[in-house]
Amino acid sequence: MVKRLIILLSLLGVLFLLVEYNGSKPAVGIPVEEEKDGSTKYITKEYTISKIEGTTYLGKANDGTGISFNGNVIIPGNNIEKNDKVICYFEKGNAGRGIVKVEEKTEK
Repeated sequence: MVKRLIILLSLLGVLFLLVEYNGSKPAVGIPVEEEKDGSTKYITKEYTISKIEGTTYLGKANDGTGISFNGNVIIPGNNIEKNDKVICYFEKGNAGRGIVKVEEKTEK
């Protein structure tokens, strides 16, 4: 009985750690922070939204590469529609992690 209680408490502890430190939380609203040398922490790439399916956005870059992302990475306040140009932010040195955030490109 004591062994089962210890195992149960251990599993509950592991479950708590997994829930508390889950890496799939959206990184919405992360500002573009600068490194000490003045460069940003992110790699950016521009895409044009070609299709919206529910909360999934599909886009294409000028070089022909495509992208798909969920609406939870869009910075709040951006109303992105088909044919809008967006800027996607990826972590520098860890672009494989996926998109950190997406913002609508404003014409300057």
